[in-house]
Amino acid sequence: MIDPEKLHQLVLRFAVREEGGVVYRRYRRFRGDRWYGGIATADVVGCNLRCGMCWAWRNTSYVLAAGDWMAPWDVARRLDKIARDRGYRQVRISGGEPLIAPRHLLAVVDHLPHYIFVVETNGILIDRPVARELAARPNAVVRVSIKGATPREFAKITASPEAYFYKQLEALRHLVESGMLPCRDVYPAAMLGFSTDESAKELERALADIDPRLPSCLDVEYVILYPHVVKLMAARGLTPTRAVTPSGVPAFMI
Repeated sequence: MIDPEKLHQLVLRFAVREEGGVVYRRYRRFRGDRWYGGIATADVVGCNLRCGMCWAWRNTSYVLAAGDWMAPWDVARRLDKIARDRGYRQVRISGGEPLIAPRHLLAVVDHLPHYIFVVETNGILIDRPVARELAARPNAVVRVSIKGATPREFAKITASPEAYFYKQLEALRHLVESGMLPCRDVYPAAMLGFSTDESAKELERALADIDPRLPSCLDVEYVILYPHVVKLMAARGLTPTRAVTPSGVPAFMI
């Protein structure tokens, strides 16, 4: 089994550093992207999971000692330029887990108060203090990406212990209890590319137990069949039940 805590510590060792009270992280690229109707994106190095269908595994999420060291204000400056040049109102950090270095992420958010900052996270590192910090930032919208619909599916996708599945649900609970409004400030996403209809309903019930509004804004994710993702799934012995082509056309839905 892959231990998310050990991965967390490895990322802290190789891809995060602090100098003079400033937390730096490694980044591989900055770009505009079509998601969310258009968003400025910074691809950060390092993640605490090893998902078997990850689109970013070659360049960022599985990577440790690569990329440029950047301070929060440098990241914000690059995102701001992309957003202004393209007319975007939203920015994000993607490609890895931003909350491995929460002080860095929160500082980037604080440097971009005039944009909606979409915090994409697997949620595992969101405890009550982190949830309160996110809730205190009115421009932050937290998207908790749940891996699978059940603990068993989580373990299949990530090769990590099933117990971490519940940490993702607890993240949503902490955020809602900290004052973030479901479907406006915080919402769940879920990789259902390896799920059945029955397990997807189980997830909806679990979300409703946290807050009855959460199932209505569940953002469903399916496997995107990029060639490098197909290669990774084959190496991990994973076969999706639902997938789409890179252009978004359903490839198969079982």
